[in-house]
Amino acid sequence: MISSLVVECAADAVDAVAAALAEQAGVEVHERKGYKLVVTIEADTVDASSDTAGSFVGIPGVLGVNLVYCNFEDDQTL
Repeated sequence: MISSLVVECAADAVDAVAAALAEQAGVEVHERKGYKLVVTIEADTVDASSDTAGSFVGIPGVLGVNLVYCNFEDDQTL
């Protein structure tokens, strides 16, 4: 499962938030636009992706987390 999100940050915390996000497993920061970060999460399940995204609000300087896109496919081998 791959999810794309926009993380809104306090203006003085963008670099620190980007660094904290990049340290999380399965999380990649792709772009910075002012106080917003474009982030993807790669996870095995919807719950794991949701838990990861939910943890972002605990990072100092994060003001909001907005889901933009989510893609998951069923395992065709089952």
